Amino acid sequence: MESPKVMLATLVDEPFDHPEWIFETKWDGVRATCHIDSRAGMTLVSRTGQDLTGTFPELGVLRRAFSGLPITVDGEVVTLDQHGRSSFQRLQARINRLRPTPREIEAVPVHYVVFDVMEHRGKDVRGLPLEQRREILKAAIVAHDSVLAFSKDVRGEGCAAFAAAERTGLEGIMAKRLGSRYVGKRSRDWLKIKVHQRQEFVIGGWTEPRGSRQGFGALLLGVYDDGARLRYVGSVGTGFDETFLRSLSQRLKAIETTSAPFDKAPSTATAAHWVKPQLVAEVRFAEWTHGGSIRQPAFVGIRSDKQPRDVRHEVPSDPTRHRRAASTRRYRPDAPRGRSHTE
Repeated sequence: MESPKVMLATLVDEPFDHPEWIFETKWDGVRATCHIDSRAGMTLVSRTGQDLTGTFPELGVLRRAFSGLPITVDGEVVTLDQHGRSSFQRLQARINRLRPTPREIEAVPVHYVVFDVMEHRGKDVRGLPLEQRREILKAAIVAHDSVLAFSKDVRGEGCAAFAAAERTGLEGIMAKRLGSRYVGKRSRDWLKIKVHQRQEFVIGGWTEPRGSRQGFGALLLGVYDDGARLRYVGSVGTGFDETFLRSLSQRLKAIETTSAPFDKAPSTATAAHWVKPQLVAEVRFAEWTHGGSIRQPAFVGIRSDKQPRDVRHEVPSDPTRHRRAASTRRYRPDAPRGRSHTE
């Protein structure tokens, strides 16, 4: 089983309580599947198929962390602070380093948090219920190394889990339906509930800096409304340090182009430069305006694990429909689920 498609969650805007759902931390890192073959050979692959084994060499110890080989597990590569909180922004220092130095590894150590299993003892287990897969995963962990962690859950108490996430400064929580199978696409059996508005945007250009600032003034951001149209949604000019400004500026200049990638080029206060829509930025913001722009944005990081064409305006689904569905009918894995919202 190589580079399987991972299961993706649907965004909802409110937490909820229900006994047929479990709730976990929403880990703020890089999604990765780890496959260990019968001879303990290991691959660590991002959602876009990028080989991460050289980027995070300290995770090589995972080859000895599981029983029941061959095994494929689903998880998140994260860096944790002293309170156990993950930070994608802090992880930026490691993401594009193919061969990090010992000093870089020591400065930003990483962990691998696992939450699901797709293959065990060479058998595809994605058709098993969620709770059975998680029991298999827990039992398969034989070496609780410092770099490996199991994502714990609580059953039924989503509102309390969300309140705890708010208090401790986490990105949000995940809700997962008991009895559900693992599907390699977006599903309403997995939900994500964020403490703050946050999503990915395609970088379509930058503006000239003002004053003493170096690199660029702001990034020009867009989302795809359909397969071809990149719509401008605003700019972000905060959240960068001087080192990152310089390094990102070099990457932008390497993909500079003469024409705007947006369907309608925005007007800007300083001169704009356009780039090929190849880079994806994660941005935190207050809200969407009625005109379809973002308010009070702050840059979080570059997402090398996301494809630009997959970036959409992320619209929350109604969480009450999931409570009603769970309480009024028995879950059937093959039942029609309706349309999913995309990232």
